[in-house]
Amino acid sequence: MPTIPLQFSDEILVPQSPATVWSVLANMAEYPAWWPQYLFVRLLHAEADLIGTEFTIRPYGWRSFLCRVTACEQPASIRLQYDSSYMRGTAQWRLEPAQQGTRVIYAMDATTQDVMVYLTSFIISLQSIHSSSMRAIFRNLTKQLRRIDPAA
Repeated sequence: MPTIPLQFSDEILVPQSPATVWSVLANMAEYPAWWPQYLFVRLLHAEADLIGTEFTIRPYGWRSFLCRVTACEQPASIRLQYDSSYMRGTAQWRLEPAQQGTRVIYAMDATTQDVMVYLTSFIISLQSIHSSSMRAIFRNLTKQLRRIDPAA
């Protein structure tokens, strides 16, 4: 089975400050409440400084994978390690100040040797699948941010 690269990047511009966006992204215990239901996010372990926090994501119809926070720089970035029997790699939330608020970027650099992912890649772009999920996450992030900072 060939190794399949999963190198994706998605972003959104929100009107809130990086500190406000950070307050939502760094509160991983709340991910199950606002991430799309079909991603089945489950917090396993939380650390006050985020480093070592672990959660799983099990996209509907796919297998679960572990995400572990390996580094963070408040309020600019959270680095994740993906670790599962079928997928390994890294991802990062990056927050960049912009004139209109904050540019929120999620970048993923992983590989898989999963048969289902391999076969799916012949039918539909893996980037489009990932981006579709990220659009839903960004929509829900925007709702969370409006709850915290409705004036923005």
